[in-house]
Amino acid sequence: MKNLIILGAGALGQEVAWLVEEINDFEKEWILLGFLDDYSSIQNERILGYPVLGKLSDAKEYKEAYFIVAYGDAILRKEVVLNISKYNVNWANLYSPTVRVHKSNKIGKGVVIGRYADLTVNCDIGDHVYLNIHTVLGHEVKLGDYSIVSPNVTINGGASIGSACQIGANAFIREISIDDDVVVGASSCVVKDVESDCIVAGVPAKIIKKGRPNTRISRSER
Repeated sequence: MKNLIILGAGALGQEVAWLVEEINDFEKEWILLGFLDDYSSIQNERILGYPVLGKLSDAKEYKEAYFIVAYGDAILRKEVVLNISKYNVNWANLYSPTVRVHKSNKIGKGVVIGRYADLTVNCDIGDHVYLNIHTVLGHEVKLGDYSIVSPNVTINGGASIGSACQIGANAFIREISIDDDVVVGASSCVVKDVESDCIVAGVPAKIIKKGRPNTRISRSER
């Protein structure tokens, strides 16, 4: 079994801890050492029974451990990964035992795939992508590094989604192209290409804001 540390002890971090337990129930693979998180108020606490071991910079003290990022903001995920990578850490991949992934798919490092997700064939998934529960990816979907796909999202075959994108729950993406740093609102239907650095929402989805909000997220969103 391999030692694992979750980066981020908020709500998403706790969901990842539960996923680790699910994986271990199926086949013993991970020893979850605990969390690293920069929030001062939770240092030395236990969350879901696992300790907060210190701050993110303490990753350098765990040379033999594997790490997984559990922040629910794509830009913050990117920032954390770039900061931690200077310590030459090992990145884990975590897949629920209920996931269906064809062997033709290419999947990067640091990827989380939640319960009952389906990845069909010839998909290209970048590093540190988070695919939440009940995600469906059609053939040849491309997902850029650090992107987050929320629960119950369907992405049609041939769609291309850039890096650090955030796809809201229940969204539907046609076989179109979404550029980098895009937020897609929950329950949106995206039927046309989307330029970089904007927020789209609606049915059909339209640009509602150019640029993205500052990365300031609550504990529940972390």
